[in-house]
Amino acid sequence: MNKGYIKITLALLSVVGCIQNIAFASETAATTNSLNKEYKQQLYIDPKEAKQAANVMAEALSVAKKLAIHTNDYKLYSKKYEGASLYFKRVNNTDIAKLEVTIPDPNYYDSIISMLMDPRAPKNFYNAHVEGAISRIYDPNLVIIKQYYRNNSGPCQRYCHLLAKKTELSKDETAIVFVSPDVNDHDSKNNKNYVNPIIRRVNSFKPDINSRGSIRNRNALKMYVNLAAFFIKKEADCVKVTFVGSIDLNLSPKAKEHAVKKVTSSIILDIAKIRDIFKNE
Repeated sequence: MNKGYIKITLALLSVVGCIQNIAFASETAATTNSLNKEYKQQLYIDPKEAKQAANVMAEALSVAKKLAIHTNDYKLYSKKYEGASLYFKRVNNTDIAKLEVTIPDPNYYDSIISMLMDPRAPKNFYNAHVEGAISRIYDPNLVIIKQYYRNNSGPCQRYCHLLAKKTELSKDETAIVFVSPDVNDHDSKNNKNYVNPIIRRVNSFKPDINSRGSIRNRNALKMYVNLAAFFIKKEADCVKVTFVGSIDLNLSPKAKEHAVKKVTSSIILDIAKIRDIFKNE
């Protein structure tokens, strides 16, 4: 498998939980002129499209909650990192990953959420992330963003669109959920008919986004997040982070299933590094 693909995809899931602050805070969007301009351009949205986006994410949160419940069909895949366990199961002929991480200090609850929402956080793990930008704002807690990743072994870059939603489930639990819609970004190089096997409603949600020339002018390949959800829960003596997700890396059809799963497991296991970051503070 192309090592460049692996380096790029290793950044994805840690990134998806970290870009939320761009979207959910207007002051962050205004930190540069270009982001501020795009933020203002995307304030007006078709209310029907906004309602459809909200319905998609309602389903995504509901599905993620069910997948986060540990059942016997989850099989332990790795305990590579202390305090972290990775499981897989098959749903709709698709691998679903579940990672459980425990941070042994409840006082880090707010800091963990802030980190998962911070667009600079990927630099704590990887250097393949190029940039992130707002594509569309439906409300302060529901947006579409796009992310770019560098391929260190070749000229191609990779990118993805993410419909993102942050929800406070209780005073001690927060969910951050991401799903890739099949955005029409006017990129003739990427014409795959993407079908999400996990979140059904997103398959009829096809927003039209006139991307900046950065997509059309780059040799960039699109990838998709079927589902990525973080549940952050504060308990009496710790913070528990549960991740559930499924990724379509859009690799060559010739890629072997076990090789794809190996890449996916590497992506998700690196999320566990969050434990060391807060343990060492």
